[in-house]
Amino acid sequence: MSYSIIIPIHNEAKSIPSLISSLEYFSQDNEILIVDDGSTDQSALFLKKCSFITLISIPKNKGKGNAIQSGIKNASHEKIILFDGDLEMDLREMEKGMILNKNKNIDAVFGARVQVLNPFVSLLDFGNFFLNGIFNFIHQKHFTDVLCGCKAFYKSDINLNSIQSYGFDIDVEIASILVKNNCNIMEFPIQFNRRSVEEGKKLKMSDGWIILSRLLIPK
Repeated sequence: MSYSIIIPIHNEAKSIPSLISSLEYFSQDNEILIVDDGSTDQSALFLKKCSFITLISIPKNKGKGNAIQSGIKNASHEKIILFDGDLEMDLREMEKGMILNKNKNIDAVFGARVQVLNPFVSLLDFGNFFLNGIFNFIHQKHFTDVLCGCKAFYKSDINLNSIQSYGFDIDVEIASILVKNNCNIMEFPIQFNRRSVEEGKKLKMSDGWIILSRLLIPK
């Protein structure tokens, strides 16, 4: 069965040529939805020239969560895979996550950017370690990297109308929904090369507080 591949982007003009080149391989059997979340650079111009994607344009930047919600609403296929458009993760490895199979009890798949979280590498690593630990404590699970932006799941396992997240907290909210729905979730390792702020990294300290709030005070 084909997948709807949903990729949110915001001001990623520099990486879009590489993004499109990597996505062409997946366009043969799958639907590719790129959600442009109010970009003010040349992102939309590049994307409009690509014939094998469906471009969803949001006029004003509202956040990753809102973009993903828009993508899921417009998805044609039951199998969904989310992937970040910043190329911190290797798109070629997305295929590892496209193994959903209810008959084999694979209801969802999460990418893991690391095998063991080390909180002492950087402030971002500490935040990831802390938030991942909170998620596991709340849900009594042992996930490696629940904040990873690569996730595959069945559209019918998500009640889209109940999703509240508009920002980076979307990753933990979707993960929480899948866990609460008793989905069997597998993890797979994925290569990761974190960008700096100068290179376009958008996650901020304030986003960490929003993610924590989503975990501790679900709406």
